[in-house]
Amino acid sequence: MHWFYDPNSSASSEQLPEAEVRHLASLRVRPGDKIVITNGKGDASVFELLDPKSGSLRFVDTPLISQSAVKFHLVQALAKGDRDELALQAAVELGIASATPWQAEHSVANWRGKEERARGRWQQIAVSAMKQSQQAILAEVGALATTGELKPKGHGILLIPNAPRSIASAPVEAKEFTIVVGPEGGITDSERGALEEAGFVSYRLGSSVLRTSSAGPAAIAALSALSGAWSVE
Repeated sequence: MHWFYDPNSSASSEQLPEAEVRHLASLRVRPGDKIVITNGKGDASVFELLDPKSGSLRFVDTPLISQSAVKFHLVQALAKGDRDELALQAAVELGIASATPWQAEHSVANWRGKEERARGRWQQIAVSAMKQSQQAILAEVGALATTGELKPKGHGILLIPNAPRSIASAPVEAKEFTIVVGPEGGITDSERGALEEAGFVSYRLGSSVLRTSSAGPAAIAALSALSGAWSVE
C-alpha cells in the first residue's frame, strides 16, 4: 500500500491534504484501493480511497506500528551538490529521529541568507523518505548549527577516517546516538577538538573513506545491526 502524510490525520479523517492529492495523481490508484496515512508522530491508519481525484477517504483500520528501541540523530555537514540531501534521505529511510544541518569550516555549501528555505527543503525530503520507507515517525530537521552549538544526545559519535576506535567498539547497549558527519574536505583539528570537548567520541567506520553522503547512513546501519535493533523477534 502507498503511504501518505497528514499531520492532522486521525480515524475520523475523510480527506487527504491538497499536497497529497497531487501526489495521488502520479500513482496508479483506483477507487476502493487501500492506502496508509501517518501523522508523523508514530500513528498510522489504513483508509479506503473513495475518489482519487478529490482525495476522499473512509477509515478502515489502525495497524500495529513497531518502533525501534534505538534512537538516532544525524548531524550532517552541508556539502556541495546534493550529497548532504542524499545523506539525509538515506538516514530518514533508516529511521532517524532528527537531523541537524551543520555549517562546518570546510563546507562548500552555505545556507546564510536562505536558512528557512533550505531547512524547509530538508524537511520535505524527510517527509518523502518517511513515506517511501513506510515509517510513522517524521524526522525533525533542526536549525542550521555551528560547531559550538553541537551537543550529543545519548552517545555522541564523531566519524573520523583515522580515529583509533572502530564503530564496532561503540557502546551498543546505548538507546540513543548522535552521529556527526563532516563535509567533503573533512573535519578540522579545531572542530574535532571542540566536538570531543563537547562529549563526542571519535570513531572510524573501517579501512575505506566514505563520501559524506554515505558515511552517516553506514554508521546508522552498523549500529542498528550491532545493537540488535534489526533483530527479528
